[in-house]
Amino acid sequence: MHLSEEYFIGVDGGGTKTVCVIGDNSGRIISKIVGKGSNIKSTKPEKVRIQILELLNILLKQSGIQKEQVSAIYIGTAGGDREEDKRTWIDWMSIYFQSHPCRIQITNDAVPALVSGSFSLNGLVVIAGTGSIAYLVQDDGARTTRSGGWGYLFGDEGSGYHIGNEALRYVTRYIDKHGNFSQDELLTQAVLRHFKLQNSSEIITAVYDHDNPRTAIASLAKPVIELAEQKYGPANDIVQHAITSLVELLSTILEREQEAKGLPIVLSGGLFLNDMFCGSFVEAMRKFDNELYVPSLPPVIGSYINALLSVGIPLTPKLKREVIESWKQL
Repeated sequence: MHLSEEYFIGVDGGGTKTVCVIGDNSGRIISKIVGKGSNIKSTKPEKVRIQILELLNILLKQSGIQKEQVSAIYIGTAGGDREEDKRTWIDWMSIYFQSHPCRIQITNDAVPALVSGSFSLNGLVVIAGTGSIAYLVQDDGARTTRSGGWGYLFGDEGSGYHIGNEALRYVTRYIDKHGNFSQDELLTQAVLRHFKLQNSSEIITAVYDHDNPRTAIASLAKPVIELAEQKYGPANDIVQHAITSLVELLSTILEREQEAKGLPIVLSGGLFLNDMFCGSFVEAMRKFDNELYVPSLPPVIGSYINALLSVGIPLTPKLKREVIESWKQL
């Protein structure tokens, strides 16, 4: 195989969506595709397996690249650092690429998120998307420390799910107390409008009968944050509590690991795309000396870069420029 024929796949598997990209050994991103979430703790593993293989097939077809030309695939996914989950993903990919040697790496989705923001495997990252986690990476990726990331049943503080769940709790308490909702109660109205419901009795069906109740609840974060931007008290309280929870996740690591105090912190996940949410979080983090970064590149690019690094391709300034420019064009 000629050097120019080598290609690399990066995958970012979140709770709500999965993004895949393919590029060559020079840093040129060629194609991307987006599909449904791939967290095997919130979606049945067999369903995730079918979805990810379909995404890879489409990615290769639309880029005109043969499976045998892929030298490495790097997958960052929720729970990718748990041995049982990692084994599942490796088994899937080993079968998919069984016709030729392909380097396969599976990590927690926080690692590529860090690389996409810092171009480094040393630093901290806090993810606030459907779920949440704080993650410390040291020694060029050899040593990691996590805080949070326990999943939506007994964790995910500060996440979109957390905000949505708190909003639903507020709405149900309000309805229990008042019997129905009024035009003055904006959060209840926002929840009903979001799910396209006519009355409060339909909430249970809308959530429990959803294909993925976790993502349905997490999707409420957007209207809640919008109300918080308008200074609506109940929504603002929920959002500020979420921000405090995220700061606590980072504080736990910074207090445990002395070496983390001078490292950069990358802010990743959909909630940080909101200026008010991000600004409030940055303000709450002022008590720490770490520099905060909001990546201009998505986590999937971090996965692609890690795929290159996994086979010894150095991250040169030229390669970084090619990655950035080709992603912009794509």
